[in-house]
Amino acid sequence: MIDSVILKFKKRYPHQEIILKLPEQVVIIPMDAILIEQVLINLLENAVQHAKGMTKLSLKVWEEETQAVFEIKDDGCGILKKQLDSLFVGGELTEYEAADSHKKNAGIGLSVCATIIKAHGGTIEAANRKSKGAVFRFTLDTERIWDDTE
Repeated sequence: MIDSVILKFKKRYPHQEIILKLPEQVVIIPMDAILIEQVLINLLENAVQHAKGMTKLSLKVWEEETQAVFEIKDDGCGILKKQLDSLFVGGELTEYEAADSHKKNAGIGLSVCATIIKAHGGTIEAANRKSKGAVFRFTLDTERIWDDTE
């Protein structure tokens, strides 16, 4: 799935490098891959479109106990503190967005991303990094593979 995300993202942003850090082993996650793929693409595209001054963009996936953690980090301008609490609520325009904005973005909003992740039983959050930039992180439950040799 990550290969597909990167391929689609690179078609729109061929010059944007993404630093990838993925688990060495395959992680099995019961999910609607198309929806989770769209969430990842949206978070990556948002970084390109909104993280002014960004020079680094990364996507990291790892396992913590029974969950897969997906993390998108940038070193851009960060998120306004007043927006952090309502970032996934949707329906409000920021002072930087025009109502008739003509962005060429076929992506989904952060509130829809949150709905998709929550429908999968996961969590999603955003924060400003201590140094510079923003980090978006979401979790999804992994599927346990039974080892019948035990």
